[in-house]
Amino acid sequence: MEAWAVPALLVLGGFLACLSSGNPRSAGRRTAGALVLIAIIKPATPLYASAEECGGPIPLLSTEWFATVMSSWGSTQLCLLSAAALVLLITRRMSGVTSNRQEVASSTGVTWRRPVALLVDYAIVILVLIFVVSPILGLTGIDRFLPSIHLGFGLLNEVTLSLDNVDPGRLLVLFVVFLYFWVQHSLWGQTPGKRLLRIRLISTRTTVRPTAGRTALRTLIFPLLVFMPVAGPIILIADGMWAFLDPEGRTLHDRWANTDVTRKVSHVQAQM
Repeated sequence: MEAWAVPALLVLGGFLACLSSGNPRSAGRRTAGALVLIAIIKPATPLYASAEECGGPIPLLSTEWFATVMSSWGSTQLCLLSAAALVLLITRRMSGVTSNRQEVASSTGVTWRRPVALLVDYAIVILVLIFVVSPILGLTGIDRFLPSIHLGFGLLNEVTLSLDNVDPGRLLVLFVVFLYFWVQHSLWGQTPGKRLLRIRLISTRTTVRPTAGRTALRTLIFPLLVFMPVAGPIILIADGMWAFLDPEGRTLHDRWANTDVTRKVSHVQAQM
């Protein structure tokens, strides 16, 4: 990401958002949150190999994996965290002059909740695939016709599509991911991750949960497009950077689907 000057572009986008919006503090929180996310993601995404002789890849979320990730932190992560702190400090001082106290309560606190909710859902999807889908395939004998589902090294590493490697097992995993988000967003407007973080998906036209068609379109754009090779990471970066320039802080896939993610607040909090 540093090679693509993504952090610099994020800071520039956040600066432009501060100038164009009446709430610099909100734009600063989004920019700082993205910088912190980049600092965390870079050490956590590589497929680490064991230091032992002829050692294989280190299983995701194992004790050795956590130790390796922590030891991979360096000056790059320190600079990103320092930049995030400076962005928060500067935008906080700017908001003292341009702050708008009438900010809608239900739109605050969503920026950091969304990625945390996505991480929760990511973990749940992996558990469902390993402890529900795989046993069902084994009991029904379908696993004889499909490659085994191995997610020990992460969902993205195993399921990323490729034109020369499109097998039924990967398509099945993508179908499970699609159903997980589509069904729950259509029925309740929330996944377990969103429910835990007290946020929900709504239609911008009706302010209630979107229709099944809208949630299907949204799910096809995100998260399924992320699994496309090469284009997936670029789409993800463009989608996230759009939120910094968007006057309402909405992502690009929410704009396309006419949806928004809002925070659930009590009536007492809304009146304060």
